[in-house]
Amino acid sequence: MICEMCGKKSEWIKTVFIEGTELKVCKECSKFGESADGTGSHAKKNAASAPVSRAVVNERLEARERRMRTRDVYKDMDTSEDLIPDYASVIKDARRARNMKQEDLAAKLNEKATIIAKVENGDMLPSDSLVKKLEKELGIKLTEKVSSIASSSSASGGKTLTLGDLIKKG
Repeated sequence: MICEMCGKKSEWIKTVFIEGTELKVCKECSKFGESADGTGSHAKKNAASAPVSRAVVNERLEARERRMRTRDVYKDMDTSEDLIPDYASVIKDARRARNMKQEDLAAKLNEKATIIAKVENGDMLPSDSLVKKLEKELGIKLTEKVSSIASSSSASGGKTLTLGDLIKKG
């Protein structure tokens, strides 16, 4: 049977009252309540309170099991958007093709000219919002779809490469 308190499967189940609720619990959980015959480590409180129905207990156990289940947050992520490697030259070329100065572009994007200069020199990665502004204003594409790479541990059968392995190969 399943303990209604902790959810473990147990051969030994005992009916106890825990905070006024009658539960069928395992040996470990029985110490938290008072048995139906009046013995137990805690005094019985709220004896007049109505016990929780079996349907409610089952619902709570199922909800707990769903919460405890692990899930892969990357399961549905096959591709993602990433900044292209030569973003600086693409931005600079597109700006020059429109005969704009860095100050003019900065004013249109509501950014500082120094930010535009740093991005064009490759000294700074543009934020996502700046990338969108640049793409819209200059009519260029600065992002590309990148497929997710499976972890190397799953590809190599669970064996990971260690520093010692690298030294042996060298």
